Amino acid sequence: MTDDLRGEEPSRRYWVGFWSMIVQQTQNAFNDKAAQFILIPLGGAVAVNLAVESWAGLMIALPFVLFAPLAGWLSDRFSKRDVMLGAAVAQVAILGWICASVAMQNLTQALVGFFALAVQSAFFSPAKIGINKELVGSKHLGFAAGIQQMMAMLAILLGQIVAGWLFDVRYVALGGRPEMAWEAALLPLLVLTGLSVPAIAFAWVVPRVPAQGGVKLTARLAVSHFTHVAELWRDPGLRRASFGVAFFWGFASFINLWSLKLAKEITGGGEGFGTMSSMFMAAASLGMAAGFGAASLLLRRRIELGWVPVAGVAMALNSIAIAFIPPTGWLFLIALGLLAFFAAVFLAPLNAWMQDHYPAAKRGELQAAVNLQDCFAGILAVGSIELLSLATAALGFDALTGYRFQMAFIGLACAVMSWFIIRLLPGDFIRVIGVALIRTIYRIRAVNADRLPATGGAFLLPNHVTFADAFFISAACPRPVRFVMDEAFMARRSIRVFVSIFHTLTIRKDQPREAIRRTIEALEEGDLVCLFPEGELTRTGTLCELRRGFELIAKKTGCPVIPMWFDGSWGSIFSFERGRYFQKIPYLPYSLTIAFGEELPGRDAGLDAVRDGMLRASADAVGRRWPTGGRPSAINGHQLGQIAALQRRKPFAVLATDPVPAELEGLAEGFTRRFAARMEHRSEVSPGLPMAWVGGEVLRTALETGGPFGGIVFFDFSGRAREPMRIEGVIHCPCLAVAGLVVAMSMPDPASAGEQSGAQPGSKPGTWGKLLPGWFLQTDDNGLVRAVGPAAPGGLVLPAGASLDGENFLRP
Repeated sequence: MTDDLRGEEPSRRYWVGFWSMIVQQTQNAFNDKAAQFILIPLGGAVAVNLAVESWAGLMIALPFVLFAPLAGWLSDRFSKRDVMLGAAVAQVAILGWICASVAMQNLTQALVGFFALAVQSAFFSPAKIGINKELVGSKHLGFAAGIQQMMAMLAILLGQIVAGWLFDVRYVALGGRPEMAWEAALLPLLVLTGLSVPAIAFAWVVPRVPAQGGVKLTARLAVSHFTHVAELWRDPGLRRASFGVAFFWGFASFINLWSLKLAKEITGGGEGFGTMSSMFMAAASLGMAAGFGAASLLLRRRIELGWVPVAGVAMALNSIAIAFIPPTGWLFLIALGLLAFFAAVFLAPLNAWMQDHYPAAKRGELQAAVNLQDCFAGILAVGSIELLSLATAALGFDALTGYRFQMAFIGLACAVMSWFIIRLLPGDFIRVIGVALIRTIYRIRAVNADRLPATGGAFLLPNHVTFADAFFISAACPRPVRFVMDEAFMARRSIRVFVSIFHTLTIRKDQPREAIRRTIEALEEGDLVCLFPEGELTRTGTLCELRRGFELIAKKTGCPVIPMWFDGSWGSIFSFERGRYFQKIPYLPYSLTIAFGEELPGRDAGLDAVRDGMLRASADAVGRRWPTGGRPSAINGHQLGQIAALQRRKPFAVLATDPVPAELEGLAEGFTRRFAARMEHRSEVSPGLPMAWVGGEVLRTALETGGPFGGIVFFDFSGRAREPMRIEGVIHCPCLAVAGLVVAMSMPDPASAGEQSGAQPGSKPGTWGKLLPGWFLQTDDNGLVRAVGPAAPGGLVLPAGASLDGENFLRP
């Protein structure tokens, strides 16, 4: 298996290895936390003035400082699986040492063993984190990182609950005297030692991934801490992400120690201390585990850094809230769990992004450098708590009030960090918020998303229906997308800000070559670039004329071209449905389907091929609403609701003597039921009543022999539909239906939408109107042209010679 599985699926063996690694690291985290929560109350019982909780915090961090370079070198120089196997064996021996120390009632020696356990974790960490990408590849890395962190937190939760509770129960049962604390601690430690043995077998199951090489071991390597940090900092992205990760671990260390000190203050460090501290940490660990689980779902499609500042803001607000909540009762525990939840969502995207961007040969080294920074952050957090405690005491505050100030301080720190991250990642932040808001309004479904290349440059060419199309595409695509925009829209400041934030490529009509050059560069650099080939928003709901600019870009790069189609966005407040943008009541709930068409080679992506690909994608999108097949009338009714011909929730008239409307099942049944439109039967045409009328030869004859009329729109399904009608007060709209299903419709020319909007005719002489979304044309072996789509999978035979012109009008 190669190091980078960007477009490949891991084999079953590698998935088994990943889950085996998860089991081993879960057990390792459980043992570390359980040992800590046995030794801390043990120290509180036999040496109250020793401040064991602070020493334990330092001993957990110190090995990552002392041995970071060596741990990173080991994970790069040898197979990470072998390092993990060695760590599992070492853990059994170290836990045996701690058991022997407690049996001899030697706390100092037990703490030495605890320090050795932290050393083992320091060597285990770069290997277990670095192996993720080698086992599951980039595609599943966000999910894998979230699962790994979630299971670690669950192990920590279980370890601290079981250890603290078991120590307290045994301590009380043995009489609660200090000398009995040793016996109370020994049995849980023996159980831990036994549980650590199976981890060796799980480490053995992990595939032996290749070693990445590395420099030779020298004495200088042991003190090359800052060399590795400098290597990390050379990459601006990794440097900034590592600072965010360090902030998380400083924050976690702060909350961890703060909770322990608060529990000690409330209980006096004696009976009940282990239980209360376990409850506090259990709430935090359970919240963090849930946060990592949520993050694994949020990142299952792609690594999205926008969640980092969102979570940071939530951390700030939650920390300040905790400062005002009494530190007893369920409300406090819930708030503590929520704080940890958002902290996990803060960390997970950063961790996954860094793992994906580490150079393969330096993954262990750079992860060790990150661990080093994290430990400095942890040490700084421990020191800041002590300084804040001294400061609040010097100001005359009681201890509990001092703890409130400490939480307010960390909340302020979260706010400052979040502000800096938003400044660095404004596009990611806005995209996450925007997509989240979009998803609350729209149920977005992606069809054939697997047609999108996993890596490398690709050119997306969708239809353009709404102002929110960029957010719809961002929500549907598993990769970040760069959009191409006409610079004519840059007059608005909001648009200029959008362009700068999202690295949008702008096109100037007076400098087309420069725009084409920059778009080509983006594609050749491996970006996913989206251009709307119509060049403007549709005001008819149908496909407008495609502009040829994309052809040169596609041919120059040779990148795959992916036609796309939005189905269901017509009717959104962001579309021109009802003749205006925004100023209308939205239809809720709203369902939107985005279909990815079949890939076209860049050099073959001509105008006709792309248009055909978009129309085929429209059929895929419409068909997705009826995955197991649907009634043709219902499907055709949905198609009619996607264009600006007959209006939703508005009545239209038919002549009672005209048989044609009843024969149009897609209109009479499907459209009226799906979109609450009422078909009114009239005995005659009302001359002075503006209204939409649908009919065939009978209605056409009535109009030709009657009049004058005022504002009638006539949707003509007669055999003479393409013959012009010049009757005052009547807007003639030729249409075509086959076997009761509407294929094409003309409509009144839509109103202008401003200076930047070009003419979009709703009808054209000699045609049957625009082809409805959900149909594409296909010529069979007998030379017959058929309209094919989910309403008629076998196709409807069209009049001889039927074809589409450049504006998507159906002509003979």
